[in-house]
This record gives sequence, structure tokens and C-alpha cells, in this order.
Amino acid sequence: MVTVCACDSQPIALEGLRSILEASEDIRFAGGAQSLLSGLELLERYEPTIMLLDRSFGAKPVVDWIASSKLRYPQTRTVVWATVISDVECFRALQVGAQAILKKTAPVPAILHCLRAVVEGKIWTENLYAPRDGRFPTPRARPLTPREQEIINLVTRGLRNREIAAALSIATGTVKIHMMHIFEKTGIRDRFELALYGLKLANAASLPPEQPLAPALPEDQGTLVP
Repeated sequence: MVTVCACDSQPIALEGLRSILEASEDIRFAGGAQSLLSGLELLERYEPTIMLLDRSFGAKPVVDWIASSKLRYPQTRTVVWATVISDVECFRALQVGAQAILKKTAPVPAILHCLRAVVEGKIWTENLYAPRDGRFPTPRARPLTPREQEIINLVTRGLRNREIAAALSIATGTVKIHMMHIFEKTGIRDRFELALYGLKLANAASLPPEQPLAPALPEDQGTLVP
């Protein structure tokens, strides 16, 4: 049985989630909390399969909470649910260990689909930056070269082409050529999806996390999740 806890400042949101999950045969609502500190207490008490975490507690506090909880309770999958969130926040949350970004306005089937997907180890972003089912394209006939894999790792860490060129002591134009080949081989559409692909590869290989180099998080600004 999949167990779910939730941390949200609004009691009505917690009750709504409880009602949704009570109708599910394979997912059980274990408990809710209205502060980040109480959320940690829930983790200690129940060690749930999934923790839903409200983004409205603030960009940096949420990212810090995820990073801390992953060290203490690595078996619990974290889902950030939000009405307002920026691209940078999405990436940083995934970078420190969240497995999903879920809209609070999502229909019930999508909420349940998301929870089941993260239990299976998928990254869920509701088709914002990755395919709807959380799966990335299968690399095509030609495998990635070691240099291309290095570049994907640096993209995942938030570096731009000029910074990648400096890190690898190559020309910026050479980086662009490598990027073109990477997109062609993987079938990935854009840089942000490539960064998520890199995270997925790192998670699959159980690699230790690199020092995050993504842009700094805004204090409390975001854009509506489409």
C-alpha cells in the first residue's frame, strides 16, 4: 500500500487530498501538516512512500526542506504541488531530490497518475518539461560519446554554453556542435528537458549529486504553471 503525507498551509487542501485518496484502493492518506517543521515530524512518524509539499511555503525553504529530508528519509518520494512556480524553482526542486511537480488544479485522475508514477521511479512534470508519462526518449542508434555525456552533466548543473566551454577548455562553437549532436541522438527538444534527462540518468546510476550551479532561486516569485 502506498502511503501519502502532505504538508500544506491550507487545511482545506489537506482535507481535499484526504477525500481523494480515501476513494483509492492502492493509496492511503497517512497524515497532514500545516508547517514545514510539522512536515518533518510526519516523515519521522510515518515514513510515508510520498510526501506532497506545498510550494507556497517559499522557494528557498521548500528546496532546503527537500534537500534535508532526502538525507534523512531517502526512501520517501517528494512531490511539490503548486499553483504558482517558476522554471528555476522546478529545476532546483528536482535537482535536490523532488520527483514531481504537480499542479494543485490538476484533475483527480492526474493526481493519482502522478503519485503512482513517482512510486515507479519516474519524474513527473505534467508535460511541462518532459514527456507526459515521465519517460524520456530512448537514445537513437549512435550512442553518446564521453564528451557528450560530460556536456549533459554540465547542462544538468546549470551551466550555459560559454561556461561549459570554459570548464572543458574548448570553444563555445564546439559546445554548440556537441549540443546539436546530443539533441539529434536523444530526440530531446530543448535545453531544459536535457537537464531533466541528465538528472534522470544520474538518479538511475545512483551517482552522488554534484554541487548545484543553477541560477539562484527568487525569494517568492513565479509564473503560473501552464
